[in-house]
Amino acid sequence: MPRTILHPAERIGAIGISILLALLSTSIAYGVDGSDHPVRAESAEITQTIQALPPSEAGPGLVPLPEQAGDVPWPTEVWPEAEPDADVDREALALAADTLFASIGRGDVSDTRALLIVQHGRIVFERYAEGFGRESRFHTWSLAKSWTHALAGILVRRGALALDSPVAVPEWQSEDDPRRDITLRQMLNMTSGIDNGDFSSGNPKTGGFVGELLFGAGAQNPNAYAANRPLIHPPGSHWAYSTATTTLLAGVIGRAVAADAKGRRAFIRAELLLPIGAEHTIFEFDPTGHFLGGSHIYATARDLARFGLLYLRDGLWDQHRILPEGWVDFARSRAPVENNGTHGAHFWLNLEPKEHQFVLMPGGPSSVFEASGNNGQFVAIVPTHDLLIVRLGEMQSTDWKALNMGLSKLLEAFPMPSTSAR
Repeated sequence: MPRTILHPAERIGAIGISILLALLSTSIAYGVDGSDHPVRAESAEITQTIQALPPSEAGPGLVPLPEQAGDVPWPTEVWPEAEPDADVDREALALAADTLFASIGRGDVSDTRALLIVQHGRIVFERYAEGFGRESRFHTWSLAKSWTHALAGILVRRGALALDSPVAVPEWQSEDDPRRDITLRQMLNMTSGIDNGDFSSGNPKTGGFVGELLFGAGAQNPNAYAANRPLIHPPGSHWAYSTATTTLLAGVIGRAVAADAKGRRAFIRAELLLPIGAEHTIFEFDPTGHFLGGSHIYATARDLARFGLLYLRDGLWDQHRILPEGWVDFARSRAPVENNGTHGAHFWLNLEPKEHQFVLMPGGPSSVFEASGNNGQFVAIVPTHDLLIVRLGEMQSTDWKALNMGLSKLLEAFPMPSTSAR
């Protein structure tokens, strides 16, 4: 079966990966000269580069993450392409892809607008609906939360944030406020205990709290709106899916790196987007200058595949450590509270779900972890197969169950390596 590859020539220019940063206390100065480029604070004496470190060992009970083969170039500039392995069932792969694209929504356009599969660091399948292509950006919705996890990790690597230290939310800093003790770990696990669940709080007629936050009363200042919620569970004891929690994390990250949107945008580009070649990715900012890290990032399928490859490769990129050692294992480890079965740290896991959760990939390996968003935006990462799947589009005539099964059917076409644990 021939690949469906559109526009084989990449236009991304060469990108230098050794980017100098300036640290001033725990704040990284970006854009203070009015530019989009990192600048050195006059009193800062410490500069660091992206660390060149080996892969970390997998955490307890986790399938090891595969390394990039030495003969496979990193896709910082150009994505390498290849045919699927000889043992891949090409008929099953084509049928699974056709099934996904057969769901037609409004305007007679397929619900699945982009489908891309990477194995062993190379694109082995790529297909777009009519009217869409390699340059098309897609609204990632909650898939953006996983990008926020990456930015938090970069600051942990640099020592500007600590996983088990309280987060600096200005509205929570009075001495008698119990929220001041909520840690970064609890925020990333979504076990803060705050009454800010997407649909468990707020007015259902306005889309729940998440609708109010993004499109209603909170839209002009989402950080302040998200912070103004009470604690209803002891921190670290109860899981609740929350865009507001990620919104607060975006504020914590933003205040740690720059004083305004221009500087924060420069930090995101210099520390995450440019090093992995994700030049087409756009972060949207709110009116107060914070990025909307829970819901509003726009990216091409190939840029999302780059992001997935960063996690499949344990936070390493071209022998440089972008995410701290163990950060990807943290993402793919279940948040340890009773009412959670399938959420790690801003990533979803292919484990047994609890109430209001779902099976990511029925019949697939338990090692699968996934960044996903509304309307079926998926970056599914499969360590056992050294593979990732990107699906983007809408859900106008399909549903989550059908899409999750569709991803499973795609994966079934790729045999389980005999040496892999599930």
